[in-house]
Amino acid sequence: MHQPSSKWLKRWLARNRPAIVLFRKIRMRALYAWMAVHLLLIIIINSVSAYKAYHEFYHTPENSVIVQKIMPWVEAPALRYYGRYTGAETGYGFFGINVRSNGILIGECDGTPMTADFKSYETSLRFFSMANALTDDFIKPDAHDSLPGGLLGEYNNLVFKNIAVTLYQQHGCADSTVLLSYNVLQFPTLQAVRSGTPPAYQLTKLVTGTYSLTPHAQ
Repeated sequence: MHQPSSKWLKRWLARNRPAIVLFRKIRMRALYAWMAVHLLLIIIINSVSAYKAYHEFYHTPENSVIVQKIMPWVEAPALRYYGRYTGAETGYGFFGINVRSNGILIGECDGTPMTADFKSYETSLRFFSMANALTDDFIKPDAHDSLPGGLLGEYNNLVFKNIAVTLYQQHGCADSTVLLSYNVLQFPTLQAVRSGTPPAYQLTKLVTGTYSLTPHAQ
């Protein structure tokens, strides 16, 4: 019963073989063209993102004329939707582990540093994960994915106050004020390592808050 259908299919394939071959060539060329454009977008978008993140972190002016000309094109709604849905805008983190800066919260009472003490590993992990989640908000406060208006700043300020009070109580601070800072570890530069300079690590304070714990404090 299936023999006539099989013969018809063979005759159809033989008759349309040139068109099928042409369609395959067009499809492969379209695929290669899309792959080239996609890789180019990844390179451009993430190069601009790395450039802006570097200057925002070190508070240096963005003087690149090329980046200024590319930005309107990179921030076009169509390209942003494409980058979001395909992962072109997420950089290496979309394909593997995203290595990012980790921050640490350090309190200070009457000149003495204070760190949070926990009784379990799970609690310590939650605390440091919360601190790391604040990194992007402090480095890039005007990021597009941040909450609108001043709500995000008020939330972070509330978190800071709660941590400051906790440190104050844990360490029995006798002072009326407590200082809490968010610090990022700075590693030696490649130039210093190559020159044989002894490695020097230092903490850079991104945000510092001083809270008065008197009854009339705001």
